[in-house]
Amino acid sequence: MNSLKPGKIFWNAMIGLNTVFLTGCRGAPSINLLGSFFPAWMLCAVVGVAVSLALHQVFIKTEIDQHLPPRLLVYVCLWGLITLLTWLLFFRS
Repeated sequence: MNSLKPGKIFWNAMIGLNTVFLTGCRGAPSINLLGSFFPAWMLCAVVGVAVSLALHQVFIKTEIDQHLPPRLLVYVCLWGLITLLTWLLFFRS
């Protein structure tokens, strides 16, 4: 017969799940910038801010900015989109 208690089955399952989830762990990609290593996500965030600010100026010049009612939400989402696209383009392994 099965002599395993329900609590023991639960903990065995948790140990098995941990080994599955930990297989994807590895070192974070780093960028060597003037001798210091920075996480790659910092570079992606800075690129996202810079491109979002540039697009903001383009939107003002082309008069698109006045048609964006929740401007803060639009520009935060634009920053997030550019940040994630930068990550996918340059650091996807």
